[in-house]
Amino acid sequence: MKKIQEKTFLAAAILAVLCAYLFFFKLGDMALTDPDETFYAQTAKEMLNKGDWTTPYLYGKPQFEKPIFIYWLVEASYKVFGINETAARVPSAVFGLIGVIAMYFLGSLLFGRKAGFLSALILATNVEYVILSRACITDMVLTVLMLLGVLFFFCGYLKEKRYFYILSSAAFALAVLTKGPIAIILPAAAFLIFLFLVKDLGRLKKIPLGWCLLVFILIAGPWYLAAYKIHGKEFIDAFFGFHNVTRFMQSEHKIGSQFYYNIPVIMAGFFPWSAFLPFGFWYMFKKIWKKGYGTQNEKNAGIFIMVWFAIIFVFFSISRTKLPTYIFPTFISLALIAGALWDDFLDPGKVSKFVASGVKASYYVLAAAIVGGAIGISIFVKFDMPEIFGGVVMSSLSLVIGFAVSAVLFIRKKYMAAFCLVIIALMMLLFPLDLYVLPDVERYEASKEVSGKLRPIIKDGEALGAQSNYLPGLAFYTDKFAVDLDKHDAVINFLNSDERIWAVIKEKNHRQLYDPEINSEYVKPTYLIYKVGKRSIVTNQVPEDGVYIMKRERAK
Repeated sequence: MKKIQEKTFLAAAILAVLCAYLFFFKLGDMALTDPDETFYAQTAKEMLNKGDWTTPYLYGKPQFEKPIFIYWLVEASYKVFGINETAARVPSAVFGLIGVIAMYFLGSLLFGRKAGFLSALILATNVEYVILSRACITDMVLTVLMLLGVLFFFCGYLKEKRYFYILSSAAFALAVLTKGPIAIILPAAAFLIFLFLVKDLGRLKKIPLGWCLLVFILIAGPWYLAAYKIHGKEFIDAFFGFHNVTRFMQSEHKIGSQFYYNIPVIMAGFFPWSAFLPFGFWYMFKKIWKKGYGTQNEKNAGIFIMVWFAIIFVFFSISRTKLPTYIFPTFISLALIAGALWDDFLDPGKVSKFVASGVKASYYVLAAAIVGGAIGISIFVKFDMPEIFGGVVMSSLSLVIGFAVSAVLFIRKKYMAAFCLVIIALMMLLFPLDLYVLPDVERYEASKEVSGKLRPIIKDGEALGAQSNYLPGLAFYTDKFAVDLDKHDAVINFLNSDERIWAVIKEKNHRQLYDPEINSEYVKPTYLIYKVGKRSIVTNQVPEDGVYIMKRERAK
């Protein structure tokens, strides 16, 4: 292990092999999930079909939910691999790998090579990082660009090489092209607060601010200027007004109103390493404030880690719109906290008996969480999604068995081997998940199967309608833009058409059309053609082939 840590190329190669398995194995086997993956995949598909690299389109109309960079990446991937699930996800997987390597270098710079290697392993193997590296959404690309910005900033700060600051500016410019202004506002605040706390604001004089600003504007500016020139006020109102200001001030989703919302998100998303976070935060504070717990550079690094975490955590806790992925950039801090803790724990001369006991207690909490979680998830799935019960049990057993071996090694004080076995157990989990669980999950979360059933039966000129969450998936897999049926009245009006129409709605919503306590307006019969997961294909006229599952009509 020591040879790996001391040889940069070997360490990076091992991390790359690990990431290749975790992020690329069966990457395109599962259909794109609704509504987020299909939103980005369909937007890039429409841009590619139009030959437009400036305006994001969805259902044939401009949309400005996110800036352009993620669509450029997916478009470029489509050019290389074709329009398919693998191509849509390749950018996230590639950036996931880059992020792990970047974490190795950042951790090495701040705490030493062993800490860097451990931090990179921890970053690569937490639940949310693996999921987002295999998903066609913006969060992995954004977080890795911010990580690169932090890495280059500290290369400039510690090595006193001015060009690193320019590289940092370039990384944050691309982050702004991925997410928007917040991708530079929060990091800038973190850097300024850090320099203030370490009493080094004078360092600003050594940063080539003019060149940094010029590079930032040259990279981030042209697209924003082009979008404004083409779309004017529509772009300003939609992108800056609604998707940045309004979503911060007003909740867009039913969940996430609680201030503490992000705490369970972090504990679940950073699993299994989240078991070490409570003690890890305490230990990082000790490194910062107490003598004998680290060098001055390590103390300064600890201050930045805490500031970075606090800025992002507080901002997205105050924001009225919350999603589990919004807090993902804090994982940069979390990986370093956990990595530095394990680095010192593995060196008996660095930590006291109390610190060693804290790490051991955290490990046993993790053991209990894995066993309890495996049982709890299996019970939940047994009743809620029985189709995947067998696969979940197999996956849970693979994790529990792998971790049991790790626990035996940990009890025998083979701590590095136990750490590695946790990673191996997680790798063992991925195979049965991909083989037995995800194919059935796909039926609940994706529109690919229902689209395959629709394509041969829907005729040219016949209208298609669907609930909002299904719209991008149907567009991606059928090349048809459906009418939005998210409102109950919209469903009734659509099905009342004199022409044959097709609708993809939840089965419970189809039943509710004929529930006298909910609706008394709709009186025509409808025909259930197909059902998969919670989705149902419904039509208002008898199909041409006369085949349907059931006819529903109002009781007389």
